[in-house]
Amino acid sequence: MNVDLVKVQTRDGLRLDGIWRKPDPDVSSQLGVDMVILHHGVAGNFYAPGMFEEYSDALLGEGCAVLRVNNRGHDPISRAAGLDGPQRVGAAYEKMDECIHDWEAWVDFAQEAGYQRIGLWGHSLGATKSIFYMGTQGDHRVKCMVAGSPPRFSYSAFIAGPDGQEFQRIARQAQKYIDGGEPQTLIDTPYPTPLLVSAEVFMDKYGPDEKYDVLKHVPNVRVPLLIMIGTQEAQTMMAFQGFPPKVERLAGELEYLTFESIPGADHAYTHQREYVWDVVRRWLSKV
Repeated sequence: MNVDLVKVQTRDGLRLDGIWRKPDPDVSSQLGVDMVILHHGVAGNFYAPGMFEEYSDALLGEGCAVLRVNNRGHDPISRAAGLDGPQRVGAAYEKMDECIHDWEAWVDFAQEAGYQRIGLWGHSLGATKSIFYMGTQGDHRVKCMVAGSPPRFSYSAFIAGPDGQEFQRIARQAQKYIDGGEPQTLIDTPYPTPLLVSAEVFMDKYGPDEKYDVLKHVPNVRVPLLIMIGTQEAQTMMAFQGFPPKVERLAGELEYLTFESIPGADHAYTHQREYVWDVVRRWLSKV
């Protein structure tokens, strides 16, 4: 397997790493894209085994190049080279709106490498960030986007759910740390997903401002968008409960949005990865 280790520097000076894989030059792309950028979920990274390792091989087999990359939320807590020396990043400390710089830098890389039909494929938080990026930036270089299980960050939906009281208790504690001048205090929270996260990041992501609710940003994406959600995760995970019907309704209103419910799938698509690839391959072949 031929892999190029690559790096970018974001507009705000952060170094991010990834891998670039190219298909056999004798195989022309059978899809509507010639490059797909794969963005991991919360605390993930580009080198971990998992679905994107499998889907990278599948994309290459269809004649499509792959960038599998880190964003500043990689790993639970990490350090990255910045303009003023090493910076503390990772899932615990990432400021979500700064994902704009990460996504832009990797699209820049793909464009400078000569790719003209660029697709994004994000999973979990990587999917929510992709929707936020395209919904706010409208990057014309991106031709389409696959959003695998993007969690919906809705404070109002969280507090209305069965674990709403406990979620509110954690939110109040996070706000107390912020008001007390300790925004970097780490919280080991089970809601809306188990995560070690600073108080300010908790409130930025999950607080009442609901800045990253994908339902607000999907109508502004304006490129072909496939959203997939597993039926099992919709029943068991706070950020997906009651969410699929809302996406399905949006898909009926927006011609560029396609929604696929993945039967029996958990958040990692553990037993349904072949099914998911078939959905994505068929969709990409038509964009």
